[in-house]
Amino acid sequence: MIHQVQALIGSCVVLLLLSSNNPSFHLEAFSPRSSRMIMPKYAANPFVPCFPCCVMNMNKPHPGSSRRSIKIFLKDDDEDDVEDSDIDISNRDWRAFRAQLVMQGSDSSASDSIESSSTTPDSSIVGRTTESSSSTPDLAEDTSNMNMIYEDDLDGIGSLFTDEQTPMNTDNFTPLQPSQWAYDAGHVIEKGAVILGGVEQQFGFGLRQQYFHKVVCLVLDHDETFTKGIILNRPTDLLLVDEDDEKWRIWFGGDVQNLNHPMPEIVCMHTMKGRDPLVDEVSTTVMKDIQYCSFKQAKMLVKEKKAQTSDFWCFAGYAGWGPNQLMGELDRKSWYMCATDSQTLLKELAKKSAYTDPRDAGLDTWEMLMKMIGRGDTADECSGDFEDLMLKEWARENLLSMEAGGNAGIRLQPEEVASTKMDLVQGDTIDDLMKQTVGSVNASGVGVGTLLRASSAERSPFLLEDQEFHKSIILLIAEDENTSVGLIMNQPSTKGLEVELVDRNTNEKRDVYLPVRFGGQYAMRGQANIVWLYNSETLREAEIGKNVGSKDGIWQCSQDEAISAISAGLAKPTDFLIVSGLSVWIKGERGVKDGLRGEVKKGKFEVIDNNEVGYVWNALKKQERLTQLNFVKNLNAGKEAWNAGGDEKHKEEDEIPVTGGIGEGFDEEDDKMVFKSDVKVAKLSDDALRSWVATFLLGAPSLGA
Repeated sequence: MIHQVQALIGSCVVLLLLSSNNPSFHLEAFSPRSSRMIMPKYAANPFVPCFPCCVMNMNKPHPGSSRRSIKIFLKDDDEDDVEDSDIDISNRDWRAFRAQLVMQGSDSSASDSIESSSTTPDSSIVGRTTESSSSTPDLAEDTSNMNMIYEDDLDGIGSLFTDEQTPMNTDNFTPLQPSQWAYDAGHVIEKGAVILGGVEQQFGFGLRQQYFHKVVCLVLDHDETFTKGIILNRPTDLLLVDEDDEKWRIWFGGDVQNLNHPMPEIVCMHTMKGRDPLVDEVSTTVMKDIQYCSFKQAKMLVKEKKAQTSDFWCFAGYAGWGPNQLMGELDRKSWYMCATDSQTLLKELAKKSAYTDPRDAGLDTWEMLMKMIGRGDTADECSGDFEDLMLKEWARENLLSMEAGGNAGIRLQPEEVASTKMDLVQGDTIDDLMKQTVGSVNASGVGVGTLLRASSAERSPFLLEDQEFHKSIILLIAEDENTSVGLIMNQPSTKGLEVELVDRNTNEKRDVYLPVRFGGQYAMRGQANIVWLYNSETLREAEIGKNVGSKDGIWQCSQDEAISAISAGLAKPTDFLIVSGLSVWIKGERGVKDGLRGEVKKGKFEVIDNNEVGYVWNALKKQERLTQLNFVKNLNAGKEAWNAGGDEKHKEEDEIPVTGGIGEGFDEEDDKMVFKSDVKVAKLSDDALRSWVATFLLGAPSLGA
């Protein structure tokens, strides 16, 4: 069926090409009863390619109009030669016409399936097919609504039908209104297509690039070397003021050249085609009713009184994919390709243009399109999950203004548009500010040998990135004018070190397998990356190795020194912690960054009192080589070590209130909770650490949050 539809479209394209060579041509493709060719009939196949029956009338230009008209009359094989079903494709958007072909083709296939399945005892197949065939009768029958679409869109015609991996049926073609449509486009990438964030890949966007989670991205351009798109469902509450004091509402368009870039690229989308020749001259059409221009060109149009700032949606940044990159990610189910009409997108943009809280992150737009393409069940299954919560926290940090409690910049939006309650939300709590003040005082004492722990603030500074540092214990082992070098002490890895020990009294040999901890993502070139550490008074008195900082603190030794001490009975194997890998903090020019000391000043880390070091060390010794069986045990021991370094060891954790689920019992102005959820940010931070360890250290993402 699909191949026959493709052939029909190919015939139409040929006719268009012929017509474009001679504007006076008036082309009509039809199958008149008087000259019908005898063609073989195909069961349940209303589209029989019959190009020889297309008659070209070259003598009659279209009366009263410069627009060329093309009509296709298609024979319905289920009827006698009494009535013909016809589809008029004059004055139409080719993308909409293609969608209608897909829809009618799927209706035919569904009918054929019903007829054939009536003879099989499997009633579930009949029920499923019947439901699919009846789900979209309005769009199939009401073709008059499609006549409102009139503009040609020839990019990628027929490309949909080159992908045979995605079966076309009415389940993935669900209109909200007769004039709205969307369907799953399989692996077809073309200008005007929509990329939806996938949720079935093994490793999602919860820990990295959260802005891509459940994204709705419009493809602006696509060829064999590059694909460029803008994200449509990430509005901010910021206005950008230009040199003429004009205010422009800003949206987050992607991670490439956004507002954080020294030379941001702002794509200005609009629907003004045909309003003025100057507008058309500077604009590029993406699909029917949707065009875009550069920010410079948009400012020029406003200055020339051809447009107003409210005529544009301004997207700061874009998303880009290199050759074959997007196709490979489609294979891994990182994305879904969607074809939809312009009105569906414009209605969603209009809703988001009215003030919406950026912390909602446009999840409703993604869910609507997923349901339209027949993936509603998939969308429902992951609603309110870990990735959703992480996206909301990303949106709070990057889309919400500082005035409203975020970190996206100063909000210039008029007060009457913004939420009154939101104006009352503060960015940093008094507790956070106090911790930063204390951090500035304590930072003066940070030096080699200092033991630190990650911030105890309710909102972890390591929630959205560098999750390995959340509730971490850090030992500073080296520092110079350029860098601070430290070791993460409480992250066991799956690696172990096998050493042979010899009892000096009996000469008996035995092998011991010692756990190796993940110290960081860096290594020193040309030097051993395994560090042996101990905190034993007996070994200090024996001067095994050398002190890292103070002589009564943590010491470092070589593997040979450690084995000799164990063999001599001075220590047990568990007295040593083995760490592989380093964590590095770069110092910037002119004191802009101050290494690990600067991180303490910013409140990201806290200095552990010397009196607490022993408690921390004893908790660290409880950790083992990481496996799936002891995964949770190791996480708890690491948290115990972190608690031992501060006041938390004397406190009982607050119980999280039990509610009916997402959306019940939440307070959207409580900064300790994820927006519109019953999940504490502190718990989400713990879940993010769990996911990081499960993914990057254990290699088992499914054990994460």
